[in-house]
Amino acid sequence: MKDTIYKLNIPLRTALLADLHDRPFGWITRSLIAHKPDIICIAGDTAHRFDFSDDRLAIQQTRYVLPFLKACSEIAPTFMSLGNHEWRLCEEDIALLGETGATVLENSYCSFGSVLIGGLSSAGYTAYKKHRRHSAERYPEWHHGDCPHSFAPERSWLDDFCAREGYKILLCHHPEYRDKYLSSLPIDLVLSGHAHGGQIRLFGHGLYAPGQGILPEYTSGIHGNMVISTGLANTAGMIPRLFNPREIVYIEPMEQPYKTRRD
Repeated sequence: MKDTIYKLNIPLRTALLADLHDRPFGWITRSLIAHKPDIICIAGDTAHRFDFSDDRLAIQQTRYVLPFLKACSEIAPTFMSLGNHEWRLCEEDIALLGETGATVLENSYCSFGSVLIGGLSSAGYTAYKKHRRHSAERYPEWHHGDCPHSFAPERSWLDDFCAREGYKILLCHHPEYRDKYLSSLPIDLVLSGHAHGGQIRLFGHGLYAPGQGILPEYTSGIHGNMVISTGLANTAGMIPRLFNPREIVYIEPMEQPYKTRRD
């Protein structure tokens, strides 16, 4: 477990959390209390797996997600986007997430002072939501928890987000989306996770990431306007995290006044 601190052209002291995967979080809240961020940004995958045989709401099957969000919200204003492991959440689930005090950004954005914060949902979440509206059938390959990565995210709302004045932060669980869908947009900062640092890191490089494959390019650190967290949990089954500690990322403003990204 480690705290990573970057200094960037940003107006707010920001904590980036990703990939809790419904694990204990005491060490996370202790770090947040010590660092005192202005805002907490959660870039997806707070949940892990769901059971279709369980009649409860999906979020009620989780143990730590709701207490985690409530604890974060009591420390600083908290904003979250939805990752691929949140694919089964329905409107009632989203409402329960919001009751913790966290702002759930489901292909939407909000203002926080002069800063705009958006959340680009995982394409799998959006695809399953649309499917659920039109069919009683379920995708059988999704029954065991994860969802396919063969969809494109919903991006129509980004036009309005990008047209607004202000420093723009986008929570985007999938770092591979940046080059595919976001590179031409005037977004100041993209915050991502998903890659788990490449699971095993050798010579500073991850070995594998979903959506990127072997020797992925985007697993951690700063890449232009994107910051990637290596994540808060190990979820690769029998494959351990090696040379790849769990991570909370803190992004602190530079001393000089920030300028919004225009390229």
